[in-house]
Amino acid sequence: PAGLNYYYFLSTLYTILITLIMKQTIDENKILAQLEANKKKPKKKSGFMARLEEAQKLQEKQARERAKENAKRNYR
Repeated sequence: PAGLNYYYFLSTLYTILITLIMKQTIDENKILAQLEANKKKPKKKSGFMARLEEAQKLQEKQARERAKENAKRNYR
């Protein structure tokens, strides 16, 4: 049991030291500024998403054209 307590103590001490070192080396303001700059950039759509939207627009256009043709036929 004494060895297990020693292990837990060293593990906790190591974790605390690593956390303190990381907080000192990382500049949070710089990271926040970079995140804000990234939010302002327009989001690029993936190639698949762009193709999917293009196909959807084409289908909608074709459906409108078919509806117009059907309306003309029914009107006569």
